[in-house]
Amino acid sequence: MLNRILLGLYIRTALVVADQARRLRRQPDAGMETADKILWAAAITIVVGVVGGIFRTKLRDFANGLSITLGW
Repeated sequence: MLNRILLGLYIRTALVVADQARRLRRQPDAGMETADKILWAAAITIVVGVVGGIFRTKLRDFANGLSITLGW
């Protein structure tokens, strides 16, 4: 009885793996698009951080000037 249950489990697992392999063959780079977007987001974050670090004092003075002008 246990052997039949295990055999059914093995067959079902093999079918699921085969289905996943078929899907991957149809769209081989579906995950690469997501990875590409994540890498672009990381690159933009780094560039903005570097620019913010370079112009830190100018940005701080600009923000302080706005707060004084607006009366905050």
